[in-house]
Amino acid sequence: MKNLKLGISALALTVASTVFAQTTSNPWLIGVGAHGVNHVAAGGQVGDFFPRAFGGGDGGELYNIDNFTITPPLSKLTVARNLNKYLVLDWQTSVGNVDNKRIGMGKEFFLMTGLGLQFKFNGLWNEDSWFDPYLRVGANYLRHDYSGVNFPLTDVNGQTYLGFSDNTPSTQRRKDHFTVATGLGSNFWITKNFGLGIQGDYVSTPVDKSDVANFWQASASLLFRFGNTDRDKDGILDKDDLCPDTPGLAEFQGCPDTDGDGVPDKDDQCPDVAGPVENNGCPWPDTDGDGVVDKDDACPEVAGPAENNGCPWPDTDGDGVLDKDDACPTVPGLAQYNGCPKPQSAYAEEATGALQGILFDFDKATIRPESNAKLDQAAEIVKSSNGGKFIVEGQTDKKGSEAYNLTLSRKRAAAVVGALEARGVNDNQLKSIGVGEQKAQVAENASNEERMADRKVVVIAADSDAWEAMQKSDLPVVKKKTVKKK
Repeated sequence: MKNLKLGISALALTVASTVFAQTTSNPWLIGVGAHGVNHVAAGGQVGDFFPRAFGGGDGGELYNIDNFTITPPLSKLTVARNLNKYLVLDWQTSVGNVDNKRIGMGKEFFLMTGLGLQFKFNGLWNEDSWFDPYLRVGANYLRHDYSGVNFPLTDVNGQTYLGFSDNTPSTQRRKDHFTVATGLGSNFWITKNFGLGIQGDYVSTPVDKSDVANFWQASASLLFRFGNTDRDKDGILDKDDLCPDTPGLAEFQGCPDTDGDGVPDKDDQCPDVAGPVENNGCPWPDTDGDGVVDKDDACPEVAGPAENNGCPWPDTDGDGVLDKDDACPTVPGLAQYNGCPKPQSAYAEEATGALQGILFDFDKATIRPESNAKLDQAAEIVKSSNGGKFIVEGQTDKKGSEAYNLTLSRKRAAAVVGALEARGVNDNQLKSIGVGEQKAQVAENASNEERMADRKVVVIAADSDAWEAMQKSDLPVVKKKTVKKK
């Protein structure tokens, strides 16, 4: 029989741990354990409740193990339910064959069951603490048969019970009693749903006319907590899950984040499209599709680069060169000149190139007919300069006298000006000058072919200062010979 009881106990504990250990934070509790009853200490003096070292009586009757009748495992069952973090309502039942050593009564069937209310101290700091002390008050039905006790009698503490006098302690021979239990206990949670519990109570029988049936009770239990569910199976209990019917993430208290943008679906206005938290989980719009979102786009309806805050770069003069790259943003120009109009120097350089190799009659200022094409080209260049002013400079080689060369160079420059004006160049755009052999590079004794490089006409762009100086020049005037275009 003993082995059978132990086997049943082990099986019950195994089943309980398998069933109840599946949850994490639970409002329900079941406890199974053993209890011991001490009637002797209930009839002693107050000092007997404490050991001698603490000022008690003969060793402290409450702590004398010989005064206890201990009932083996599965003699106490507790079912409890948290009402809030401070209060717990429980139903406790104790059973066994228990004697009353105080009055020498033999073992009788013992059953005590009833409701109790616990005040949890750890609700004051952390209701999920592993250390879970409480104060308990309960009301119980007690079945412990005293009907066979003979009176008068004297208990082990020297207290005499006559059983009939109103002036002396007496008792009724009851089988059934109403009891009030007050005590302290503590649970020690090894895991969130499994722990050990100890409890000590003083049980009194206020309806009886004596304290013969009163006793101290101590108990120890294995505890299992359970009760919460996880409907969506996401590992977050429904009581803590803001989305209990939809699997979600712990970081969002059980709510999902479908698009993975860090905004849970319950707060995400675009749950299927990733977007920033600042825009409630929606992507910022980009109306013009330029890659700059509208919130940062100074021109949200017109495409433009990010460097210009989403606006197109302006081209004020409409020359195809953006203002940011245009050195002359208000005047149409050419890209090769950074958006500025073609400079006079460029026209002069082109005209000089066109006149390169122009031929004159020997020792004269008469232009040979073979040079007409060059003159035509040079005239078109000057006319396209938008009124640009140029100086046509005649140059000679070093052969001959310096005075003669200077006069010849002036005549030849004047002849070129005349030819260009004959081809439609405005006569206010050109002036001629001769410098003779001043700019000659080839030696006087060089061959004729080598000296030809120094015999040329150069077109020079004239700024306002240079042009004014030409106007005031006291150089001899060379009459321009009118040349008819052939």
